This record gives sequence, C-alpha cells and structure tokens, in this order.
Amino acid sequence: MTRIGRIRRIFLIRFIPPIRVQFVWGVASLLLALGACRADEQTATLPTTAAIAASVSATASSTVGALREAPLQPTMTLAVPASITPPASPTLDTPQPTLHIATPPPTATYTPQPTLNSPQPYLSRHTLVSFYGSAEGAGMGILNFRETPQLLLELRERAAEYQALLPEKEALPTFHIIVTIADPWFGEDDNFNHRASLESIEQWLALAEAEGMGVVLDIQPGHAPVQEEFERIRPYLYNPNVHLALDSEYTMERTPSGLYEIPGEVLGSLYAAQINPIQAQLEEIALEIGVNKVLIVHQFEDEMMPDKQNIVDYEHVELVIDADGFGGPDKVRDYNKYAAEPGFEYGGFKLYRNFDNPLLTPEQVMGLEPSPAVVIYQ
Repeated sequence: MTRIGRIRRIFLIRFIPPIRVQFVWGVASLLLALGACRADEQTATLPTTAAIAASVSATASSTVGALREAPLQPTMTLAVPASITPPASPTLDTPQPTLHIATPPPTATYTPQPTLNSPQPYLSRHTLVSFYGSAEGAGMGILNFRETPQLLLELRERAAEYQALLPEKEALPTFHIIVTIADPWFGEDDNFNHRASLESIEQWLALAEAEGMGVVLDIQPGHAPVQEEFERIRPYLYNPNVHLALDSEYTMERTPSGLYEIPGEVLGSLYAAQINPIQAQLEEIALEIGVNKVLIVHQFEDEMMPDKQNIVDYEHVELVIDADGFGGPDKVRDYNKYAAEPGFEYGGFKLYRNFDNPLLTPEQVMGLEPSPAVVIYQ
C-alpha cells in the first residue's frame, strides 16, 4: 500500500466508525481507480460512463445492506503518526520571529521633511525684547555684566514694559548672543574672529529653555565664510524659539590689492549673494519644524547692505532689518528710511543704554511706524 493509501486508511479508521468504513472505502477505491485510469490515459481506454455508474451502484447496494444488518460499533482510536501531526496553532505565548529592517545608510544630502500644515508665523505673535552680549565674558553687551538672577529679573521687567503696549502679542524676553566674534587680528584660522564654545552656547540655550525665553544667535564672521559659521550653529536653529542674526558691520572683504580689511577699522558689507543662501536653509528648517524662522541683519550705513533689491523674499523666513548704531533721533531716521527700502519685511531697533542720548522709552520705540518686531538692548 502506498504512503497516501496508508494515511487515508488511518484517517478513515480514526475518524469514521467501522460500520461506515465499507461504504466510504468503496467510494474512495473507486476514486483511486479513476485517478489511475486518468494517469494511464495514454495507453489505456477510460471506463465508460455506464460502467462507472454500474460500479457505484453495486458498491452502494452492498454497503447499504451491511449497514442495515450490522449494529453500530464504538469508534476506534489510533494515534496519528508524528510525521503527519498538524503544526500547533500560534498562541499569545508562542515566540514570534523578530522582523529586522535594514537601516538605510546616511546621506550627505539634506532633504527637509515638509509638515502637513504650512509653518506658523512667528513675529506676528511675538515681539522679541532682547539683551545683547557675548556668550562668554563681558565687554560686548549687558548679558555678562549681571549675575544670572539679576539678569533674568531685569530682562523680565523690560519685557513687561513692552507687554503693556502689546495687548495682542507676546513680548518675549530674549537672549541675543554673539557666537562668532570678530577680532582686529588674524586669529588661529586667519579669519579675524574667534568662536564661543559650543558648551557655553548650550548653557545659554538651556537657561532660555528653562525660563521660557527666546534666543538669537549672532554671527560676526570677520573674514570667515558666512556659510561656515552658520553650519556650526545650524542644529540649534531647529528649536522654534532660536533664531539667527548676521552682523554686516563685521562681514569683511579683501581690498582690490589683496589686503585684509580689519574689523572695527573698516566698515563691512553683507550682500544678497550671502544672505539668500542662508535664507534658503532657514526656509528648509521652517518647513521641517512647522514654525517660521527669523533672520536679523544689522545696519546703520547704506554701504553695509548695498544691494537690498536682490534679496529674495522667502515665505517662511521673516527678515528683520535692525536699525543699529549710536544715537537717538538719527537712528529713528534710519529706521524710517530702511522701512521704505527694498527687502524690508520687519523692523528692528537697537538701543545703547550708555551711548544713546536720549535713550528712547518703550512707548517711543513702539510708536515707530511700523512698530519694531525686534528690540535689542546693548
């Protein structure tokens, strides 16, 4: 008997009472015969329909008679051979195979992931009221002239003065931190600058996060490429409340004869060809995090931004032209002039507490048209 025959026989004995076996086995034998005939159809003649019908009738008659005469017998139980035991159904306790998905290798190309919704505006909801200074050491502004508790207290008090004038916006206390500082000497990289350590930058960022304040990271590139300094701090700009400033006063060039312009001795210039690529990258960040980015450019002379007409308007970068420099009434005239020039989106106003005479009050500052979106105290 073939393996299939043995299995089929075991199945019949296991699951069908013997009294019914004759009938079922007869039908099964007939089906096997039909299969054998079909397999040999190349060399043998298939049985006719009449012959098949007669065989089925005879088998059925004899089996039915036997069923009428024989009493029902209890079902026999035989063990199913292990070779044909069906696999166990999985349960909650059955260990499942671990799916391993290969991690794609990193790519050097930065591809922003657009958010489902358009990035939210920033300066229409906030006015930045900031204290300016270096990330490390005093001498550049108010930030490092105060112990931290006193600094926080004074900054909050100053922001509160502006909040009283801004019923529909938040006056956000902000640290305006210089992270690349221009120098009047070559420096280690011959770039006429030095950098604040990343550790000190991150300390300020952590303090701002803990206090619910904003941050502006300011670059004075000297002779370093603006892009090079931007790349160093780019990861921090993914924080929705951390923004960027570029100082045109300290963005230096070579003279026609190849000599280095010295920061602080020669007034620097920032061109659209330098501003636009930075804006493009801020646009990418805005699309990824879902909040517009702010870019502040300092100016107090026309030559500091000589080709504003070529500045591109990026939808999710809010460009601020900050009226910088000493003075009171003169700075107001500068502010009004810049507001009428190409490239203007938002105004900024810087106040020097020890050099502006007179120092404008918050009411006077916010009375400018349009009202400044960024106010900086140095």
